[in-house]
Amino acid sequence: MDGTVQQIAGGSTIRFERHLPYTVEAVWDSLTEPQKLVDWLAAAEVELTEGGRFQLTFANTGDVMNGKVIQVQSPSVLAYTWNSEDPNESVVQWELTPEADGCLLVLKHTIRVPERLSYMLAGWHVHLDLLAETLAGEVKGWPWSHWESMREKYAKQLGE
Repeated sequence: MDGTVQQIAGGSTIRFERHLPYTVEAVWDSLTEPQKLVDWLAAAEVELTEGGRFQLTFANTGDVMNGKVIQVQSPSVLAYTWNSEDPNESVVQWELTPEADGCLLVLKHTIRVPERLSYMLAGWHVHLDLLAETLAGEVKGWPWSHWESMREKYAKQLGE
């Protein structure tokens, strides 16, 4: 359930795998529908078509992420740029695979210039925890203490 980092030519890829006891369609809706994204990730504006806008506004920091959808294969693959128009700079990719008892979610965030990987790992880790809780019907606020403990854990692992 913890994130991993793979060094690649020109950057890094952060990867998470989560087994979720929900259908691919239910998880897909949580990844793509603004009224569901706000419960676990951020307020969102989504144009779910290649070339469409994918904007997130994070309530916990006020940060805004502007991206562009680069791949949509409903309900199994979604990819968008992260604060860049250039897919070579930063891309988030979600893959959903059906399983007998739900689905496997794989998140990959590939970035050219990794800054403070522990912050990104902790952020995605906590957001994925919130996704699972939201799918279970629990809507909670951003848990700063959980994020900080995960950031410290990842920083230690990475030697930051």
